[in-house]
Amino acid sequence: MFRRNLLPIVQPRPSESDGLIYVEGTEENGIILSGTVRSPETDNVYPVKNGYLDLLGRVSGAGNIANATNFLPGAGRGYEPLWRVRSLTLLTGAPFSNEREVEKISSLVDVERGGRFLDLGCSAGLYTRTLARKLEGTGEIVGIDISPSMLKEAARRASTIKPAARPSLARADAGRLPFADGSFAGAVCGGSLNEFADPARVLRETRRVLEPGGRLAIMGILRSRTTRGLRLQRFLSTSGIRFFEQDELHSLLDHAGFEPDLIEVQGSVFFAGATRQ
Repeated sequence: MFRRNLLPIVQPRPSESDGLIYVEGTEENGIILSGTVRSPETDNVYPVKNGYLDLLGRVSGAGNIANATNFLPGAGRGYEPLWRVRSLTLLTGAPFSNEREVEKISSLVDVERGGRFLDLGCSAGLYTRTLARKLEGTGEIVGIDISPSMLKEAARRASTIKPAARPSLARADAGRLPFADGSFAGAVCGGSLNEFADPARVLRETRRVLEPGGRLAIMGILRSRTTRGLRLQRFLSTSGIRFFEQDELHSLLDHAGFEPDLIEVQGSVFFAGATRQ
């Protein structure tokens, strides 16, 4: 699913200056459910299928083993019930619900002001669909991921939202965001910054597509302070996952062109907000 009115901001290649145009398909309430869109500059055609706009085609977009595991059969369907629903409770060592997490992210990105928002590495769409409900009538949200399995599940879960509030979903690379400069009022990222092969590049790209004063809200994992935690993180690092020090995270945001807020830490989990300079 992808909102037709958002096609003008979609630029699959950096050299393109025009957005995509609708060719044919099935629509409902301004949402393209299936069909094709085209770049007027390159004539490349992109399908809307399985609930999302596919801008990558045969390009996997996976930069490490951790990314590649999200392509496994069943990865999308099992992600939220098997891991996401209890992940922060495990990582913080105290009860921490998805609802509490999303409220914190919503506050950091200032979703109440409305506008257009972007979910970087949306996985099965926890942030995407929650913010979509909050934005009903005041804005829109686009969730992107490289995994077809995750996006298909995100679309399935978002289908329960009434049509007027449904989000747009696209298969796209966060390191090469296919959107025009200044297209979004805010961006969110739930855990994916730890998995991106080049987080510095993702943050620079995010700044580019945010409007001046746009907000960024991130949930992620810091480097552990316990011996057991460090051993586990060293093992996970072999798959490409990285764990940040607070100073390192602050520096990444600063060098990407953001003014970071104070970072909130609970256990090994951090919540970071920042404003586009």
